[in-house]
Amino acid sequence: MSQHLYSLTTVFVLGLVFGIGPCTITCLPFLGPVFLAKQGGLGQSWKIILPFSLGRLSSYATLGALSGIAGASIQKMIATPAVAWFLGGATIMVGLIILWRTYRRKTGCGSHGRRPKLQDHPLLPSGLFFMGVGMAATPCAPLTTVMITAAATVDGVSGLLLGLSFGAGAVVMPALAFGVGMAYFGQRIRQIMYQWRISLERASALMLVFIGGTTILG
Repeated sequence: MSQHLYSLTTVFVLGLVFGIGPCTITCLPFLGPVFLAKQGGLGQSWKIILPFSLGRLSSYATLGALSGIAGASIQKMIATPAVAWFLGGATIMVGLIILWRTYRRKTGCGSHGRRPKLQDHPLLPSGLFFMGVGMAATPCAPLTTVMITAAATVDGVSGLLLGLSFGAGAVVMPALAFGVGMAYFGQRIRQIMYQWRISLERASALMLVFIGGTTILG
């Protein structure tokens, strides 16, 4: 029991260290444009952070469980172009949602031609969730360590707990950095560039489409 708790604590710290540096930097090209295009600032940032983080947690937990069940690291199974296609496709999806929003106008009584808020789009949470899933499934040294540890347990439940523990540590710092820092700066930039806000949103959308495309192409 104590050994299992030690392993969970160790992978949590590993995830925390990974999240402080490399993970936050890696997330920036994907989440940065979304926050630039989003209205609401700090008060609405959780609508972006929550589905994205849940996607990452789900992916880490699944990979840990599969490694535990297989009794071997599934690193080779996920080191395929399919992961890049998945992440790239989800990123393009989010970019197209933002781009579509900039052209859409509400119709009907009382709408006064106002554009719907980005965070109210029903497909946005799904797109962000799948972005998180794809990003977490991208092979890296810390994730490989977790899968090897999970494989050593030869148990799906233990592997799942290891994946969740690592994921919990890995999502903390990016959630704070983007949920507070990027949300604030994104809001400030939108205020400063208010008269060009539509152009800013479209540029952010096209940036996401470009990033998604280059991710697919490797």
